[in-house]
Parts: sequence; C-alpha cells; structure tokens
Amino acid sequence: MRAKTSSPQCNFTSEMTGLVSGLLWPIVIGWLCCVAAATASPAQTLTTLASFDQIDGSDSEAPLTQGPDGNFYGTTFYGGTGGNVFKVTPSGTLTSLYSFCSKPNCADGSNPAAGLALGTDGNFYGTTSYGSVDNDGTVFEVTPAGALTTLQNLPNGSYNWGTPAVTQAGLLLASDGNFYGTTPGGGTTGGTVFRMTQSGTLTTLYNFCSQPNCADGATPSALLLQATDGAFYGTTYYGGSGCNITGGCGTVFKITPSGTLTTLYSFCLHTGCPDGWHPKASLVQGFDGNLYGTTSAGGPYTDGTIFKMTTAGALTTLHSLYYNTDGSVPSALVQATDGNFYGTAYYGGTDQSGTIFEITPTGTFTTLHNFDGTDGASPDAALIQAIDGNFYGTTFAGGSDEQGTVFRLTGPTPTAVQFVPVTPCRLADTRQTQTPIQAGTFQFFNVPQLGGCNIPATAAAYSLNVTVVPHQTLGYLTIWQAGRPQPNVSTMNSPDGRVKANAAIVPAGANAAVSVYASDTTDVILDIDGYFAAPASGTYQFYPLTPCRVMDTRNSSMPQGLGPPALQAQLMRVLPILTSPCFQGVSQPQAYSFNFTVVPNPQGQPLAYLTVWPEGDSQPEVSTLNNPTATVVANAAIVQAGEGGELDVFAENSTDLIIDVNGYFAVPGTGGLSMYPAAPCRVLDTRQSGGQFSGELTVNVVGSACAPPSNAGAYIFNATVVPPGSMPYLTLWPDGQQQPTVSTLNAYDGFITSNMAIVPTNNGSIDAYAAGRTQLILDISGYFAP
Repeated sequence: MRAKTSSPQCNFTSEMTGLVSGLLWPIVIGWLCCVAAATASPAQTLTTLASFDQIDGSDSEAPLTQGPDGNFYGTTFYGGTGGNVFKVTPSGTLTSLYSFCSKPNCADGSNPAAGLALGTDGNFYGTTSYGSVDNDGTVFEVTPAGALTTLQNLPNGSYNWGTPAVTQAGLLLASDGNFYGTTPGGGTTGGTVFRMTQSGTLTTLYNFCSQPNCADGATPSALLLQATDGAFYGTTYYGGSGCNITGGCGTVFKITPSGTLTTLYSFCLHTGCPDGWHPKASLVQGFDGNLYGTTSAGGPYTDGTIFKMTTAGALTTLHSLYYNTDGSVPSALVQATDGNFYGTAYYGGTDQSGTIFEITPTGTFTTLHNFDGTDGASPDAALIQAIDGNFYGTTFAGGSDEQGTVFRLTGPTPTAVQFVPVTPCRLADTRQTQTPIQAGTFQFFNVPQLGGCNIPATAAAYSLNVTVVPHQTLGYLTIWQAGRPQPNVSTMNSPDGRVKANAAIVPAGANAAVSVYASDTTDVILDIDGYFAAPASGTYQFYPLTPCRVMDTRNSSMPQGLGPPALQAQLMRVLPILTSPCFQGVSQPQAYSFNFTVVPNPQGQPLAYLTVWPEGDSQPEVSTLNNPTATVVANAAIVQAGEGGELDVFAENSTDLIIDVNGYFAVPGTGGLSMYPAAPCRVLDTRQSGGQFSGELTVNVVGSACAPPSNAGAYIFNATVVPPGSMPYLTLWPDGQQQPTVSTLNAYDGFITSNMAIVPTNNGSIDAYAAGRTQLILDISGYFAP
C-alpha cells in the first residue's frame, strides 16, 4: 500500500534534487510560511458517496467520467490485484468492474493513474502506469460492463516513478477520431506525445528533450487539451529555459496533429518563481478563448499558482495559493456553467487534508470545502460537472477505510439567460469551404467569428438551424458545447442520405464555439436566428402557450392569409401571424417559437427549401427546412417578429404549410421565463425501457436521470422517433392538458426522424402521442424557468 504523502510544512530552504534518466527530479519541496488573503468559504454541501476499501479499489488519482447511462466511471491506482476500473451510481453504489494484473506478468497492465475517455462507441479508453511486456504501461478499452481489451503496450521507458504523484496522463479523443496522449518517459528520455487509432495503432509524434538542456520541455504528465484552433496544448513538469536549477521547471507547449511543437512558455522565469513551477495538471480553454491552468509549486508561498495564458503564450498569474487557507498543489481546473473555474488542492486547508476551490476568470479565489479525513483527504484529480449541475470527484485517501472516497459537491446556482432575436443569417456552409465533416470526426465552429452575422462573443447559447447534406448516408450527427466531452445524444439522422434540417439550442463553449460530429461524411450548414445572453436591455423572456395551430394552408377555416391556398413556387407570402386566435391577449411579441410542417402539394412535389423571416427585412440566404423526398417534413424554428408581428415565407417549390406555436418571446414581465442551458441528457429512450408504443405516453421529466428543477415551465427537447414502419405524426404537450391539434414531427416514410421541440409543462411531466408504433427518444438541452 502506498501511503498518503505527509503534508508539507513551512521553512523553505532550497530544492533538493536527484538525477534520474539524465534529468533532475525533486525529492523535497520546501514551503514558505506567509500571510495570504483568501475569500471565506461559503456554505457548500459535500456528500461522500462511497469509500474505497481495497476490494473495489483504493487511492484514486483520476477524475471521473460520466457514462451514457448517467453513472460515473473511474480508476484506482491500487486495490484488487493491481488497481481497478470502477463504476459508481449518482446515489453512491460502488462496483468494481475490472481488476488489473489479472493476467500472467500483468500483461493487461497495472496501476492506472489516469481517468477514462468515453469513445463514440460507448466504451471507455484509458492507460495504466505499469504492466505489459516492459512494465511501461498499456492502453486499454473497457466496456461499461467491465470487459477489458489491451490495445497497446506503451513504448519502452515510457513511465518513470520519478514523475510526481504518478501523473501518467490519460487519453484525449480528438476531432480527427484518434486518441492523443503523453508519456512522461521514453523517447529521448524526456517523454513523448503520441497518437493512437481507436483500433490501437500507435504513432510517436514528438520526443521531448530533443533540444539542448531540454529547452523544449521534459516529462509531460498531464492530459492534452485540443483547443478550437485544432492544435493540442499541454504542460511538461520539467524542461524549458526558466528555473535556476538544471533541467528546467516546466513549460506550456503547443503541438499540431502532425507533430510540430512550439514551446509557448517556460516557468520560473523570475527570481522567486512568482509565476510558479512544475505544472503537472492539464489545461482548459475558457469561454473567452484563453488557456487556464495550474502549477504544483512556486508563487510567493511555494504552494502553486493558477494562471491564464493566451494561445500565443502571454501568461498572467491569477492567484498564488497559500497552504493554510487555500490548499496547495492544485489539480486541473474545470470551467462550470456559471463561467467560473473549480478545482482541488492535494494538501493544506484548515485540516491539512486538501481543499476544493473556486476562482473567477479575473482571479477572485474562494475556498469552498476543507477535507478533514472522514470525508476524504488528498484530492488529486480534477472535478467534473455532471449533467445534474453538481461536481463529482475522488480523493486519494481518507474515508471510512482510509483508502479514498468518491464525493459530490453541490454545483453553482444555474445562470439565467434571455433571448436576443436576429434576422436569420448563414454562419457556415462546408460545401462552400470544401471542408465536409469526415466520417467519425468533428469540427469546431467559432460562431461569433463566422458569416458576418454579428453574434457577440458574450453570447451564452445559440439558436441554430443545422442542415446536413450527406455524401452518402449519415448514421447520426451531434452538435454540442465545444470543450465538453461529446454527449451520448444525436441531433439528427439521415439513413437514406437525404438533405435534412433540425433546430438546436446549443450553449457556447470554449472560445464561444460549438462542436459538430458526424458518424459518416457529410456537409453541414449552420444558420442562426438568435442567441441567449445575460439579462439586459434588449433581451426577452419566453412565454409558453398551450400548443396551438396558427396556420394550415389545407384548412379553409383558418384566418385569411393563414389558410388556403398552398404556397406557390418562388412567390413570397406575408403571414399575418397575430390574426390567429392562438395569440389572443398577446401583444408585442418579439419572436415566435414555431414548428413548421410542409405537406407536398401537389402530391409527390419535392421542396428544395423553405425560408421564413421577419416582414420588412430582405430575404436572407438561409433555409428553414428541406423536403427533397416529397414526404411530410417538420422543423422547429425561433423566428423574429417583423413589422406588425408579421412574417414572410418563401418556398422554392409549391407546398402546403402548417405552423404550430408553443410560445413566444417578449419584454420580461409577469409569467415570463428565462432559459437555463443544460448539458445534453437523455430523458427517455423506449428502446431501453418499455419498447415500442402507440397512442399516449406520459414522460416524467423531473424524475428522469436528467433531473431538471421542478419549477421549469418548459423543456427544450430533441425528439427522435424510430418507427418500424409508417408513423404519421408525434405530438408532445403539457401533461394534464387535453391533446392539442398540433404535431411535433412526422415519419410517414418510416425513417428515423428528429425535431427540436420546446414543450411547456405544468407538473414536471409531458405527454406524447404517437399515431403509429414507434420507439421514442427524448434528449434535453435546457429548460425555461422563472
């Protein structure tokens, strides 16, 4: 058993060093007793979910990964026969899935020190520190049920015990569909950066310490970050041109996918190392595009620092930790939904057992929790913010068996945002740039920088229309917040390769970007019709309405202009929206939340595209939906109200048009709701429970694993049907109300069909009606609440 390292104390003298593999390794780090100011800890609820006990693992140094099933998966360095892979439920049931060193000579690896990466196949990928032929560690794949496959033995000499706190890095699933990682040893003795395919083929991209005196860095021990520019960023524990000891005090580097490395910063450039030294944790790219990270030592109190750095290498120290109040040896940071960063410190705090802290992008530091041993001690891994908004993590020691714990810390209060409508605008079209998304890869789209649409970098979420033009077939496409792990949800499917569109409300991520993944090669078109931002002058709240039919060109009882005739090809039509009874009592709406449905007229007539925009504006070069196969097609859209509340519509080919409303946006007031973005989460999948259904089904949204708050007045869903044959329509509406005469989507042709749906609720549940047998999948990406 490797015991918890004793807490470092004061009286800094000098750093003692020892020579390992040609590099100088610290044996003792001194500490300086000084007075430091820190914000007092607020009331914060920490719950110990589970304590390790050697059987199910012990001494976890790795962050958790939330799986598609909502459970958490991780590794322990010890326990079992050689360290474990484990699963823990949100309620705290801990299960050992695999025990390493179960094969002769530990051929399956041993002592995993890094977290798991979730692959697009639903399995987890990770590394071990030891084991394999040369005892240098392995790369493995493990299923959620615990079936493990060794994919690769790491290069000879890739691991060295001299790396502090065993910080062997895990794997990063990059945009090209490959895994990237680092080894702290091997190569030319300074460690490596490598790429590995999902089948296990490994390529070394760079050998550190290739320059004199290791000016390019040495001993990378942290997970890589892929920024929105496509390059990878990381840290080395040693090397660089800073530091007054031989070997250097660490660097921040940038490396391209092809292996070109640039050293961006060398630590300990000035006397006393106010900028820190020995970074051992990974970087994170903030919403503002900057990189944020930590050093394990240095600063005026030698307890480590927290820094911000541009991608060009300009570094700003945000905070220097102080052992007694802040903790010391900080972990990697995570940026939460409130825009602040959160992390753990391995040592220090009031009980000298480590802390959890928060720091704003401008450097205001707050200690949130002091571990005391009973609730865990020595947290060595970064936190994750789960789909429920809370933080989850592990400790290396402490707990009921002194073997470490799994814990939950209540997350920040959700941040309300409100809508700002814009005239529909084309952000990106990969057909024009000849950059289709290749099969099994994803691309970053930096929304404020695209299309000249004037979207501010301060936008918190985007209201988009996503159109796919598959090169052949498209299994699925997913769009999500850049910088977050790819969620186990889909935005749309095109199994027959047709052009399809779907609306999506997506939070802004790293560098204000979104990520788009395609299972098969496809072109993608992104149009924007508005964004959500912090409440201010010119932002609007959502007012839910009982779903109601506004327009139907097939129905002669509709108000004039909202009924027959069908839309004529290439002839613009003005829609007097507010003459509909659906808007009785509504005044001055600024934007509408609609569902548009087209029905071929005449029968068999395809529709190249339909565009809807505010009356009084010029027709934008965007599309609202497409119907190339001449079936019935629906797509949701938020549309800015034009002059007199009217809209304009243009159909390239003749078609009938149906419009249903579920709410509108207007000046904040009584009954108005703000939007709260959430991590994409699967509320319902009848393929996993209940199976196919037809008729009515009640869905308990609040009681699902996604657990939105009970005061939500409307949910933002992506609804997907998987019918065995023709399924005329699906309708979603508030539970407890009579089924309205509206539809959410249609699948007459029996294909997998998706559509975004904003669905009001009164009691935390909604009702669904399927006019034919189907499977139903509901993914939630946000909600509206007071």
